[in-house]
Amino acid sequence: MRLLYFLLVFCLPLVAQIHPLDSLTTSEFWAVYETLQKSGQADADTVFSSVLLHPPSKQAILTNQPVPRQADVILRKGNKTIAATVNITTKTITSSQELKDAQAPFTGSELFSADGPIKKDPRVIEALKKRGLTDLRTVQCLALPVAYRSTPEQATQRIGFGSCSKTNGTLHTWGRSIEGLTIQMDMVTNKILKVIDTEVAPVPTADNNYEEIPEVPRPHTTPISTSQPMGPGYKIDKGEISWQNWQFRMRLDQRVGTVLNLVKVIDKGKPRSVMYEGHVSELFVPYMDPANGWNNRAFIDAGQFYATSPFIKPLKIGLDCPAHATYFDALFSTDSGSPKLHTNMACLFERSLDTPAWRHGEDGQIYGRPNRQLILRTAAVIGNYDYIMDWRFDPDGTIEVAVGATGVIETKATAQKLPPDHSHNATDTGQYVAEHTVGVNHDHYFSYRLDMDVDGASNSFMLHKMVPKRIENDPMRKSIWVTQPTMAATEKEAILDIDLAKPSMWMFMNPAVKGPLSYPTAYEIMPGATAKSLMSPDDPTQQIGSFSEHQFYVTPYNANERYASGVYVTSSPAKDGLTDWVKANRSIANTDIVGWYTLGFHHITRAEDWPVMPAMWHSFLIRPFHFFDKNPVLDLPKSLNTKP
Repeated sequence: MRLLYFLLVFCLPLVAQIHPLDSLTTSEFWAVYETLQKSGQADADTVFSSVLLHPPSKQAILTNQPVPRQADVILRKGNKTIAATVNITTKTITSSQELKDAQAPFTGSELFSADGPIKKDPRVIEALKKRGLTDLRTVQCLALPVAYRSTPEQATQRIGFGSCSKTNGTLHTWGRSIEGLTIQMDMVTNKILKVIDTEVAPVPTADNNYEEIPEVPRPHTTPISTSQPMGPGYKIDKGEISWQNWQFRMRLDQRVGTVLNLVKVIDKGKPRSVMYEGHVSELFVPYMDPANGWNNRAFIDAGQFYATSPFIKPLKIGLDCPAHATYFDALFSTDSGSPKLHTNMACLFERSLDTPAWRHGEDGQIYGRPNRQLILRTAAVIGNYDYIMDWRFDPDGTIEVAVGATGVIETKATAQKLPPDHSHNATDTGQYVAEHTVGVNHDHYFSYRLDMDVDGASNSFMLHKMVPKRIENDPMRKSIWVTQPTMAATEKEAILDIDLAKPSMWMFMNPAVKGPLSYPTAYEIMPGATAKSLMSPDDPTQQIGSFSEHQFYVTPYNANERYASGVYVTSSPAKDGLTDWVKANRSIANTDIVGWYTLGFHHITRAEDWPVMPAMWHSFLIRPFHFFDKNPVLDLPKSLNTKP
């Protein structure tokens, strides 16, 4: 099924079959390239840091008006960063501007080309020799960008922060860091600006080889097989996916992965809008060690590294998704401006949950219906971490958004072999996971942008608070809780944190559309287990990832507000992002509004996370509230094997 989808979406010529919300095609990438070349904006030395679909006008999409196909392009010429918008339809440049206080994202060739210049620097050679490392073929160095601005040089130069690892004796360098040695490098001139050499620790030799671990069947392990002999229960028609009562469009984006559009529920044969657009907006991963080589490790993963390598990576059939799934390919830009095909970048499949959609026992009889789910899955791989990212659709109108974190934890080499007092207090910035190896504590924060359009674009945001009420003169009860609905009028009233002592439900509602019981139709954002940042607001690291301060925000719709830490996050002054936008305290009542959910977790490492971490899942729900007139899954088939 993957080949068919590729032909429908990517290989057709630029004719009416291309939907305005579809990913860029091969011919469109080349049209962008040729337009910029002919105009003189690009030449042989120009780096195409980013080529993304320019989001079409929402109003035009909702009113079925013609929309030109456009691309947003970030070019780099030496230290210069140029932002351009290209009209693909007319092959003209709509806008072009050299940015004075912003930098293009780092490309893969930049990161890995740093190895040679770093290892030629005499200061680095001497530092490695001091550590007993003289065969430089077994040393690998690279230079990473820093999202926040921590040195004066970052304001005018393209600075990479380098580090090195030992490579021999292993298939990869995770867990083989060369501690106490960091390098600052001008990435344009390849000049080493500064070498910082502090503490010396032996490079760990603990087993980090998970690739060649032999399979050992667990006792009584027998095969589990899932198949759909009659084919899938969903349909894909020119980029639109239909399943049971759901209908939506999907495209794959180089920066943020899966982008959902025009998400609707079919209710009594009528399509009803739920969400215009949904996607992850940004990731923030700060590490909690102030030592040299670690104090700069705070990553804005999507915005920093999507030009290095696409945010999402290929899926493995039978591991990430079942063999019967539909797999999707994607076209993304290279740093030369040409398109590159990436296979198996997303998958779509149904699964039986082996749980009832509903049930009840009465008079010795069991009544109910079995449940199933539609999963749209991608996997983001950013350096050491892998994130399995799901959009899960339920027949009852609920969407579950889930992230499974796995991969390899970042570790720090230590002179101490094991914790000296055999307690959890041996180090306050991490935990030993192997000899001479400490897994450094860190956080993960995902900002999800949810452009909710419940029964239309004009929505309001309601806090359904639960407050205690004292009961007087009743011997049976002394207290209950009651609901207290409150409408948020402005952005600051919708900056929310989970407080178990002051619970509330967070709802997008349409005040103009009433259900059969006269309630306004609504969808609730139901938080799951999450976290908020514990870092100080004046920390430059926290400032670039400041969306992590709260669990939820609501803003009025603005087509230019898509990324929670801003568009340009390399050496950023942190003046453009979600927490900057909400300072305007704009009205969010009965208008087109967008929700921003922070899915977060603190990670204190453990031995069980090494050498590769078991997947750990976190999620939240988007679920109907007075949207339907009754339970929408009452009439599900009594058997999952029922023929259509």
